[in-house]
Amino acid sequence: MRASVAVLANTDWCERIRAATPDQISVESATDPAAFEDTLSGEVAVALVARDYSPERLEAVVASTISASPHARVALLGEPRPADDAVPRDAEFVPPLDREAFGARVEGLYLRAHYAATLERYYGVSVKIRNAELWGDEAVDDDHLDRLKTVQNRSRRYLRQFRAALDEDSLSALKSRSDRLEALVAESKPTPDPDARGLPDSCPACDIDWTTWHGRSLRNGYQKLGANTWQCTNCGETLADPSPSSYQVR
Repeated sequence: MRASVAVLANTDWCERIRAATPDQISVESATDPAAFEDTLSGEVAVALVARDYSPERLEAVVASTISASPHARVALLGEPRPADDAVPRDAEFVPPLDREAFGARVEGLYLRAHYAATLERYYGVSVKIRNAELWGDEAVDDDHLDRLKTVQNRSRRYLRQFRAALDEDSLSALKSRSDRLEALVAESKPTPDPDARGLPDSCPACDIDWTTWHGRSLRNGYQKLGANTWQCTNCGETLADPSPSSYQVR
């Protein structure tokens, strides 16, 4: 698993969290919201955010996290404040914290994020396979269909492993995530795949992948400038053509 735990907290919190988090999980930390948001990417599985900011700032940080990584689980750190009641989160950690218990809870949130992402991928691939088999989708040849089935089988295997590792509370939490977090997830859905717009899967000039999320600054790797005109957010190359199905680099 390449996903990480992202932490926004003071130095003391960051050090304690890094020490308590299982070794196989990488931890990225920041001590101010701007630096935290700049490092966000689609590979964040868990975000731990200290209650050191106003509720409005905390809500903005949570929204940025979900926008970058829709399946990320978010937890607030510190003593509860009534003003924070409306801040969307999946969990909270209140001192004093037992190191072993803390690590176990972080790992549980991490598994929840992976389970949710894998489940979505499994259903998405299954729908493509079903449509191809029922309707004979010409865009899906036999080799492509075999690759989809390989992904489907691998995802099914991962889901079984995740379910075996998740306790009843975690499985229940997966089914009952707060409406506010679910709304943020819906709002954060990335733009359609490039091929839906007639674009290639990557920039012809710098090869940055246009099928994934690259964080708040680069986003999906491309942006629309005008009618049938797109620009790479990484290198600035522009693609334009009167016919959307045949773009050229300019």
